[in-house]
Amino acid sequence: MYRKLCFGLVAALLSSLLPGCSTVESRIKSNPQIYASLSPADQALVRQGQIREGMSKAAVFLAWGNPDRIRSGVRDGHPFEAWIYTTTRTTVLPDYYYYPGVYRFGYFRGGVWRHHHHFYSFGLYSYPFDPYPYTVAYEVPYKIAYFEGDRCTGWEYLRE
Repeated sequence: MYRKLCFGLVAALLSSLLPGCSTVESRIKSNPQIYASLSPADQALVRQGQIREGMSKAAVFLAWGNPDRIRSGVRDGHPFEAWIYTTTRTTVLPDYYYYPGVYRFGYFRGGVWRHHHHFYSFGLYSYPFDPYPYTVAYEVPYKIAYFEGDRCTGWEYLRE
């Protein structure tokens, strides 16, 4: 009984965390009527995760999923909407971006950290590098789809 209860709780937790991880196949299964309304050429593009000019918003949703951000405005007198898809990048910052290093993790008790010529020492241990590098995670856009009304007017893949 206990094992079934634990399994049920784990399954419920995972199902609440995984909806953001949709795939093309899961979106097609969830929206078969939208997929059936597409032309055979558009169905093939959607299955490959690709879009084209003239596709509907629903078809782009099936191919790329929900956007992380939506931007709207007016260009050449026509209202437009941009669906922005982001990814997370991580960077390890050099030593000089934070001061002092020991306060990164809040209040520090006991011992003295010394920084001499890129060597960190604490008591008897010395490291030629910071044993706790300062990493920063940030979102960057990697693709954008543009719409006028319900039709896709263009897209772009962004490179770093």
